[in-house]
Amino acid sequence: MNHFKVKNPRTDLSFEIAFTKAYRDAVKRYTHPAQIELACLRAQYPAILHPIQDEDLLAGRVEAGLVGLGIQGQTGGYGYYIDEPRVTEALEFGEGNAKYREDLHDLLIFWKTNSSNNKVLRNTPDSIKNILFSDNWKQTPLPASPIIRMAGAYLDFDKLIRLGLPGMRAEVTAYREKAEQEGGDAVLYQCMDGSLELMGQVCLWYRDQALELLAQAADEKRKGELRRMAQALEAITERAPGSMMEALQLVWIYGIMAPLLQFGRMDVYLGDWYAHDIDNGVLTEEEALALLQSYFRQIDSLDSETDCRVIVGGYGRRNPENADRLCMTALEACRTVREILPQFTLRFNRETPECVWDAAMRCIEEGRTYPLLYNDDVLVPGLMNAFHVSRERAETYVPLGCGEMEFDHYSFGTPSGSLNTLKILELAVRGGYEPIMDWHLGKQLKPITQCGTFEEFFQVYKENLRYYIEAQAIFEKYEYEITGKMHSFMYVSMLYDGVLESGKAIFDGGCRYLAGTLELYGVVNAVNSLAAVKKLVYEDGTVSAGDLLQAMNDNFTGWEALRRQLLDVPKYGNDNDYVDQIFVELHDWLCETISSQAEKVGLKSYLAVNINNAQNTTLGRWVGATPDGRKAGMPMANANNPSSGTDKNGLTAMLNSILKPRHDNHAGMVQNLRLSRETFEQNREKVKGLIRNYFDRGGAHLMITVVGKEDLKKAMEHPEDYQDLIVRVGGLSARYVQLKKDVQQEIYDRATY
Repeated sequence: MNHFKVKNPRTDLSFEIAFTKAYRDAVKRYTHPAQIELACLRAQYPAILHPIQDEDLLAGRVEAGLVGLGIQGQTGGYGYYIDEPRVTEALEFGEGNAKYREDLHDLLIFWKTNSSNNKVLRNTPDSIKNILFSDNWKQTPLPASPIIRMAGAYLDFDKLIRLGLPGMRAEVTAYREKAEQEGGDAVLYQCMDGSLELMGQVCLWYRDQALELLAQAADEKRKGELRRMAQALEAITERAPGSMMEALQLVWIYGIMAPLLQFGRMDVYLGDWYAHDIDNGVLTEEEALALLQSYFRQIDSLDSETDCRVIVGGYGRRNPENADRLCMTALEACRTVREILPQFTLRFNRETPECVWDAAMRCIEEGRTYPLLYNDDVLVPGLMNAFHVSRERAETYVPLGCGEMEFDHYSFGTPSGSLNTLKILELAVRGGYEPIMDWHLGKQLKPITQCGTFEEFFQVYKENLRYYIEAQAIFEKYEYEITGKMHSFMYVSMLYDGVLESGKAIFDGGCRYLAGTLELYGVVNAVNSLAAVKKLVYEDGTVSAGDLLQAMNDNFTGWEALRRQLLDVPKYGNDNDYVDQIFVELHDWLCETISSQAEKVGLKSYLAVNINNAQNTTLGRWVGATPDGRKAGMPMANANNPSSGTDKNGLTAMLNSILKPRHDNHAGMVQNLRLSRETFEQNREKVKGLIRNYFDRGGAHLMITVVGKEDLKKAMEHPEDYQDLIVRVGGLSARYVQLKKDVQQEIYDRATY
């Protein structure tokens, strides 16, 4: 769970105690999930909100409780949640009298039964309960794990700004009256209206704070900022926003109360207001930049490293000229706000103005790791095929979290499962035996020592993969079903297409395109392992299957010559078709097998995502020695990038390898690239040309870090001097010195060009 960046964080758990009481009272009084939710929202807001800080141009700071209502881990937790380790820590080491400690004991016992997470696990269908038996992937060697969350809500902020809170309430009221006449779910609409009323009260709560601070302020500039803030907060309770300032304030308050972590296509919902205010003298360009800088800093305060996307550019925007004007100012805010969030994302295409491209390159060259680059000319047709949607719909795509794709306020495809493909290969080699825990997992198929051909072993591996893929798809649909019964998530529901019209909450049948995604890890190492097995065991016959298995058991101790043979087999990332084609074959098989599950379980789509965060390192800890020569517990390759130290033929060869997989049969794939400052500064135009050439040849994404390898070495040795060094980990950026030591090492070991 993240630690929200607020001044004077709460020092006791009195909120958590009060929230628990509110929940208990609500479930005794109500049966409708929306009524229970509304009671809990009233207990949560404004209780977990924090005062306006001196640097804020927008009101709204939040610190989620250790107990509360969220939608995924980074919002505090999933559904009605408890952060059990931290509550336990407060009980064991915190201050408090006997009654307070008694209440904490009560919290632990109550939420052990009643948390949404535990309800999901407890009711997992019997058909998959023995396959996906734990979500403790951080500490257990699991080949596959459920992830319990509803991640990736992208709301219709354009509609929110157009209607405002009063317009939203009027629309909800009209639907409620219709439901009352036609026998629909009027209670849901009634509670939605109550939640919007609560949001208006929060706006006025912050207005009063702004006025109090205004009365105390001595600085004329700050007085003007606070006056405009108070006026905006009052205005958005009375009418739709009438300026960029009011629009941003409404979006931000709605976002932190939803609560959500994705802030969408900003130039779509703000571009026209930006142009209007600049052209009519409402704002200067400097004032507009300052507003976006404050917005970005406040997004960073959510401290959710794998989320908080802000997206600009690309096809499908209203008034592209206005959008591009906003885009240029947003890029300058990205360059000057040197934080790890927001995950600033640039969608581009052949029509993108050169000034936008140049501003993006300037950000990257200065070491921002942003913007993340997404090529619409590849991705839009690819997503049309993968999701089976029209071009118009595909042009609304939005990457979430670490790179999974959805469609803006239309589809929902939470990544609720992970598949450790290298761990499953380890099981396949051993016939299902898992050596770390000394147990058997998965399908009990023949080990490699009983496979007469590579094709036979490859088939065994695929059968093991299929076993877990089928279980994960069942879990994905089940998680939606049980979530829909427990939660209305009204703030999210109201700004998703189809929900108000259907009279059903988003996960209770209201979402028009309910999909799913399955996160893949370890694919590159699995491919390198398959290449080694194919060449040495089955083609050359220089390594016996028995010796390979024994060497893996011994973690290659005493088998150094055999390990050298394994390491010398061609590795993915060097433009070598021997291994690259195995990658293409395995990746296509994974994508097609995962996609085929959607119809079976009743989802609009179910797609693979080969993205990554730090889990290539975390999950790698629980994988033994593997046939690619990797030693036990060492990190796996990050997403579909080469395994650290194995790409030896230069940058062009590496890019050639990652261009080979398709981009029309999955829902996201991440490419990371690290360039030294010297390379970028001394060969600026060549580097830019190489990047453009990569995209022209079919590259879909690129996430670039410009940092010297020597800087990383010095940062590990003297972290106090490198607090502001930001790197791209995988599907996220982070301050290098705040990463775990083994993650730091894995990033250091990657190739720098």
